[in-house]
Amino acid sequence: MTSFKPVFLFQNGDERQENNQRFATYDEAKGSAMARFMRWTMPCGWDVETSTDEPNYTHMNGVDEHL
Repeated sequence: MTSFKPVFLFQNGDERQENNQRFATYDEAKGSAMARFMRWTMPCGWDVETSTDEPNYTHMNGVDEHL
């Protein structure tokens, strides 16, 4: 199974950090990353990467929910 994970960029993109959230779709991961990026002050950007982990979150109406 493929899932998608938000990744946050720090220090001009030289450092990449992720958490344990995995989403079933690219769009859910993107929505989550964009929403979190707007609230945080440390990251300088965000990205979405594929993962082989099972999805464990959904992102609907601007909210991440654990499955």
